[in-house]
Amino acid sequence: MDTLHTVMRAIQPERKATPSHLTVFREFLAHLDRIQHKAPAKRAAKPARARPVKRKPPKRAK
Repeated sequence: MDTLHTVMRAIQPERKATPSHLTVFREFLAHLDRIQHKAPAKRAAKPARARPVKRKPPKRAK
């Protein structure tokens, strides 16, 4: 694994301007924490549906 890291550093030099992976991970966790603690958005109340009218079956002729 150390050899892999050495080769990767040789191919692509380390950039100092980018934040460390731990910083990015901590920001991600903080973002998840904020989302989790927010109150859920209330849904718009749907108007109550009218129940269908029950109809009596037609009478059969004798």
